[in-house]
Amino acid sequence: MSALRVAGPRLPGRRNAPVHAGAGADGGDRGRRRDPGAGDETRLAAGARTLADLVAPAAVEVARDHVRLDGHYARTLAVTGYPRTVSPGWLAPLVNAAEPLEVSVHVHPLATGPMVRALSHRLVQLHSSRMLDARGGRLADPEREVAYEDVERLRDALQRGDERLFSVALYVLVRAPSPAALDEATARVERTLDGMLAQSRVALLEQDAGFWCCLPAADDRLLACRNLDTGSLAMTFPFCSGALTMERGVLYGVAGHSHTPVVVDSFGAELENANATIVATSGAGKSYFTKLVALRSLLVGVDCIVVDPEDEYRRICAAAAGQYVRLAATSGQHINPFDLPRDEACGDSGGTTDEDEHGAAAAPTGDGGEDGRDPLAEQVAALVGLVEMMVASPAAPLTPHERALLDRALYETYAAAGITAAAATHGRPAPLLRDLHAGLARSKDPQAAGLALRLDRFVHGSLAGLFSSPTNVALDRRLVVFNVQSLEAELRPIAIHLVTSFVWGRVRRARRRRLLVVDEAWSVLQYPEGGLFLAAMARRARKYGLGLVAISQDVADFLGSDAGRAVVSNSAVKFLMKQDGATVDLVAAAFGLSAEERRFLLAAGKGEGLLYARGARIPLRVEASPLEHQLATTAPRELAESQQPP
Repeated sequence: MSALRVAGPRLPGRRNAPVHAGAGADGGDRGRRRDPGAGDETRLAAGARTLADLVAPAAVEVARDHVRLDGHYARTLAVTGYPRTVSPGWLAPLVNAAEPLEVSVHVHPLATGPMVRALSHRLVQLHSSRMLDARGGRLADPEREVAYEDVERLRDALQRGDERLFSVALYVLVRAPSPAALDEATARVERTLDGMLAQSRVALLEQDAGFWCCLPAADDRLLACRNLDTGSLAMTFPFCSGALTMERGVLYGVAGHSHTPVVVDSFGAELENANATIVATSGAGKSYFTKLVALRSLLVGVDCIVVDPEDEYRRICAAAAGQYVRLAATSGQHINPFDLPRDEACGDSGGTTDEDEHGAAAAPTGDGGEDGRDPLAEQVAALVGLVEMMVASPAAPLTPHERALLDRALYETYAAAGITAAAATHGRPAPLLRDLHAGLARSKDPQAAGLALRLDRFVHGSLAGLFSSPTNVALDRRLVVFNVQSLEAELRPIAIHLVTSFVWGRVRRARRRRLLVVDEAWSVLQYPEGGLFLAAMARRARKYGLGLVAISQDVADFLGSDAGRAVVSNSAVKFLMKQDGATVDLVAAAFGLSAEERRFLLAAGKGEGLLYARGARIPLRVEASPLEHQLATTAPRELAESQQPP
């Protein structure tokens, strides 16, 4: 049997005969019109396969309200009514819908001159109607008054050249495998349009023309047009993305509208820094989200340090073989706030190096590249802030004279331990808080004696356990959790400040990618010195490969002070979860939320919120695997069930 050979491309200068819609894809003779007098070249060209033969369906059935293509059903809806006011990307619910649909927008510019004349004529008509009603003593028609103002405003904008008019048509093509599924999909699309305050109709007896409207040929055969100005047309363009996916990073969750994964690399070049701010009401899932980010960050080579005020991170710490540090008056683990970063202080610029995720050598562990820095002066400044949190209150900070006394006493305390500005002395054992207390008590200045009296309970009283011994804690694990739950309420902000200062010193000594999670950051921000410390850390963290993650229940905690606003403004990632009705207006004003975003935050479920990153605002839903959920959940019922024997 000989092989069947099909002729190649059509001959130049020849055109194929028209092909009927029922012609098969094999390029056969069925359905082709024959000309008995046609030459051989014409017949040869008619028998060649064309692009239309490859992509055209075997049959097309046009029904009253749908089109059938090879057993696949499609229906065209024309948008006939638009909302009076729209916001940017108002078509996003339609574009990002889960339905298999196609949105087609036809734009045709209109000449400005004829439009101005037409609008002027329309103004005359509306004004005449107003005068007739006024002459007859009838009340003004509200719809007519609104139309008059709109037409007048648009005509003036056209005359000034600020706007142009466009004829715009919007069509939606819905696809489904069966008529029943097509009806269900159409109903869902119509509900979506109704929620957008847009009106639509099915193109009855015009489905073939409607199908043409949604093809790439840009042929509008329905002409269901609406006149829009430049601003309204710009709002209508659906070129907006509901997802944020970076090449590297960790999974934050799933975008609400597009259902696409949101992957963020906190240390990527796309972001200004690795800082993040998380604001949500109690029980909205902010700690749950932070635990997931911490676990996933460990997998991509990012270390995590967590200040845990409610003992919520113990299980993920155990699962990740992390280091758990319990800070309490009766705990055996201590941090001495007087410690100096030894490697940094000794100028060990030739220290060991860490490798980044690309295998390249990172910066040396020493800070030899920053000449002129005085580690002792920086430590004294940090201690002044810490002691102020101990002995003062947010409403009554230390006076300038008291701060000067404290600064001089700190230098004298270090000098008594043999530590001076010379780097060679910084490796000696650091003094303790009781040494500072003794120096203040010996002073003849009554204000210094007052400071010593207020420090007494942290040295000899019930709160002395936290500061009574040298440091015996090391950050030698990938995940370190500082539990401050057992501390009294007044000690928590002091402990958080102490931990962050301790971590800050270690971070500057050995540079590698780290995340420092500070839960209940408001407790530190309420003190002027504590707020200034966090703000300075947020500004400088990027330089040392650190990302500061600040968590709070109320956005007013951040916006109520200059330091808090600095923390927010220096955060490349912001995650707003469920908000309370009493504070949502403040959140909306601070972050420029639209009315839809405001409603979304009020009605957000657990684990839902708005993610701000790289200029995008993404409705995010946090997703976790069963194992991650088991480690991160704090729901009492789920915890009780997990502890029951199988």
